[in-house]
Amino acid sequence: MSKLRILSAARAVLEQEGAASLTVRKVADRAGLSPMAMYRHFHNKDALLNALMDDGLAGWEDIARGIRVADPLRWLAALGEAFLEFALREPHRFDAAFFLPAPRARQYPQDFASGRSPVVAMAIERIEQARATGLLRDRSPLEMALSFSGLAQGLISMYRANRFADEAHFRALYRAQMKHCLDSFLTHRETRK
Repeated sequence: MSKLRILSAARAVLEQEGAASLTVRKVADRAGLSPMAMYRHFHNKDALLNALMDDGLAGWEDIARGIRVADPLRWLAALGEAFLEFALREPHRFDAAFFLPAPRARQYPQDFASGRSPVVAMAIERIEQARATGLLRDRSPLEMALSFSGLAQGLISMYRANRFADEAHFRALYRAQMKHCLDSFLTHRETRK
């Protein structure tokens, strides 16, 4: 019970104050525990960061698994859109998944090549399906998946750093660039709608 209470308190600190304010003392205070009591559940701040990252990634994985599109390229487009919505609707959980300096954060290339990232593995599977039917170029599925996700994360980071005039301009550019990225993987120059 206390472990869930601590995670809930840590999420609240993230949501209200951001990652820079996440300290063991603040989380313990928020959970109504002493720092020593908190250490019984998370032996240090790194363990708490890992747990928060895992929670954020689990939320993102649930969203990705909920995409019900059969066509592999349309699935990838839906994944990009879902990533955008996750970042905008749950910014602190998104940060926990992708930006917290958690010691167990996934490392390129080994963790992605080994399938340690379930969502990247899902994207690779769709890319391989599209390649098998001749829709996509004969390039590394892992590199394509990381190009796609890296572009999405980079654009979201720019938006969050106030590099766009407003959300409407950001969304329009995000969607256009994600489509352009997917189109660049196609075997022919004709773009999909």
